[in-house]
Amino acid sequence: MSEDLRWVEPQPIAIPEDFRRAIGGHPLVAETLYQRGYRTAEAARAFMDPDAYQPTSADELPDALSAYELITKAINNREKILIWGDFDVDGQTATTVLVEGLRALGGDVIYHIPIRAEESHGITAPVLQNYLDEGFDLLITCDTGITEHENIQKVRDAGIPVVLTDHHTLGGTLPPAAAVVNPQRLPEDHPLRTLPGVGVACKLIEGLFHYLDEPFEGGPYYELAALGIVADVAILKGDTRWLLQKGLQQLHHTERLGLQTLFTNARLNPQRITETHIGFQIAPRLNAVGRLSDANPIVEFLTTDDPGRARVIGMTIEALNAKRRMMTRQVAQAAEKILADSPDDRHAPAIVLHYPEWPGGVVGIVANQLVERYHKPTILLTGKDPFHGSARSVDGINITQAISTQSHFLLSYGGHPMAAGMALLPGNFTAFKKGVASAVETQAREVERAAEIEIHQTLTLPEIDLDLISEIERLAPFGPGNPPLNFLIRGLTFVSASEIGQTGEHRRVIASDGAVTQQFLWWNGADKPLPAEEFDVVCQLSQSDYRGAAQISAEWIDDRPAQISGPPKPKQPLEIIDRRLNPAPLAALRETLAHESSIQVWAEQSLPEGLRAHPRQDLISAETLVIWTSPPSHNVLNEALRVSHPQKVIIFGINPDLASPHQALKYIAGLAKFVLSNRNGEVRLTELAAACALDRELVRTALLYWEGKGAFTVDLDEDSVRILAQKMEGDPEATEIYLEVFQNLWGETLAYRKFFQSATSESLFPHR
Repeated sequence: MSEDLRWVEPQPIAIPEDFRRAIGGHPLVAETLYQRGYRTAEAARAFMDPDAYQPTSADELPDALSAYELITKAINNREKILIWGDFDVDGQTATTVLVEGLRALGGDVIYHIPIRAEESHGITAPVLQNYLDEGFDLLITCDTGITEHENIQKVRDAGIPVVLTDHHTLGGTLPPAAAVVNPQRLPEDHPLRTLPGVGVACKLIEGLFHYLDEPFEGGPYYELAALGIVADVAILKGDTRWLLQKGLQQLHHTERLGLQTLFTNARLNPQRITETHIGFQIAPRLNAVGRLSDANPIVEFLTTDDPGRARVIGMTIEALNAKRRMMTRQVAQAAEKILADSPDDRHAPAIVLHYPEWPGGVVGIVANQLVERYHKPTILLTGKDPFHGSARSVDGINITQAISTQSHFLLSYGGHPMAAGMALLPGNFTAFKKGVASAVETQAREVERAAEIEIHQTLTLPEIDLDLISEIERLAPFGPGNPPLNFLIRGLTFVSASEIGQTGEHRRVIASDGAVTQQFLWWNGADKPLPAEEFDVVCQLSQSDYRGAAQISAEWIDDRPAQISGPPKPKQPLEIIDRRLNPAPLAALRETLAHESSIQVWAEQSLPEGLRAHPRQDLISAETLVIWTSPPSHNVLNEALRVSHPQKVIIFGINPDLASPHQALKYIAGLAKFVLSNRNGEVRLTELAAACALDRELVRTALLYWEGKGAFTVDLDEDSVRILAQKMEGDPEATEIYLEVFQNLWGETLAYRKFFQSATSESLFPHR
């Protein structure tokens, strides 16, 4: 069970019988709707069915009519319109909506999305000056601008009107724009209040079409809105929820070549796209571009009708996403080490950490991971002078408000209740850190918040079927304002587990109630301890269609020991025999094999001459495991121990022959050619990784590097690899990124092998 995480089990609730009958189906649906404030059949239907909801007129947005007038004048006079967006998914999609919509109305449109490493968020004065020198006649911002008083005044002084569209928290005064279209200016309960940047852009374009009496086909805009709504974790109420529902419907048959390419690369079935796919597979790919590179090509990617351009940009997106995963893991490991070494930081009301070399593009992602693990607001800062970074929060704690209490220490800041960015001078860090902790502690006392999981219903394994999941999906899409349902299942026993995902960071766990087994997906659970005794689990249920067949998907959320009588069974300690410094390892291994029974040798790439050895995919249960080759990572070592569950481990730890990244790349290319010639191009990624004594992610990256070089085409699906002799035009940008990622991963492998050679056995096998 997660530390300090309380399980809140469901209490009986009285539902009016006429409401229950009107909703129909599983009682859980009516109960959930009633608990969440939808107390009439009409309100419930409008919540579940977007066609039963009456969307709000865009004219109700603040300054909407002024914006229409200014934009109409620019279109009619063939004036140049500059769209200024932002580099996250919300900003990318908002920019695309405005560019596409205004061009459809005949507008002369150019656009600019800031390059994060050079400009950061918002409007940068030197870049703005370049555009002023080149000339434009109307500036429209999207997902940015609400704190840009000086830059907007500069545009106004040049005689150019500004339409500001944004959704971030208002400052003390509004910028001097001709129109400030921000839903934060509306009352708290207004149905447009929770729109993110792309939602504001989408409603503005819709309103503009109606203002000009032009027919409006919303679907292509709504699908972009769906991406930004989920990516920006917008609260799913009113028109925000409606836009997401309509957008998901449109995504199921999107005509955008860019999205079709992305779905293919991510191995997604468009007809089954859900908010979960957007949040965990689509948005991270698009965000990777904005975080690590230049997001301007994303507008082209989302609007192009050229298959070649869609393919090339799609390859670059995949490469940057691989780089993002690597950098995120490295920063997360570093942050966890700081917390492990500093109880004061770990137990503070808010986690506030700084390291000058962390890449700014991923600190927000890692902050979010730490929030999920420690259930408290987190701020991660990088840079030397100034410090700058990102904050993420938990429900009930407005992190932007907490940061604003320390504004006297800050050079800049901005955001919304769940996320923010900021910059400060190094000398102010200690005081800022202390002040934020105090502000968060004050908010926490006011809301009396405790980290908890709300359980909606207790189930048994036989009750879980596709009919139940169809009922649950009547309440979708889920997200802030409509959280997914948590189900408690009691009294399970562990059956087996396996690592999944491109880097083996996730787990597939099979558990049983004694008669029925159920598979659970445990995201980012590969390094978490598995239950040793009978346990209870909280999970979320949905439907997947892996390989085209409808299946139950149960997501592991949390677990705890079941309430059983008697003391727990004592755990048998693992016996470790260390022979890493043996001067004659092969002779020592032969002697060991002569005297040990039920023994298997785990060796890869550099095999012990004349002796039978097993690569990782062929390991089985055995009393004694010999580790002949140094493992490439802690995850690979853990998986070998899990599969073989030995009572004794004998360590030799011989380093494999591959001595450089260049040598490894050539070796993997040779393996690929062998697979093409002898196995019809089909192989398991784990098998290739074992042949090289490397991590799966390293080998996967190498294959994509060679694809980027145009050597062959590779189709990757979890552990399945299909190599095709078909050569396509190379992509130098993607190739360069994959090479950088490969070299970084190679460095991680060398560092782990160095650690494996010198660490104590207690460090190598903690909790064993």
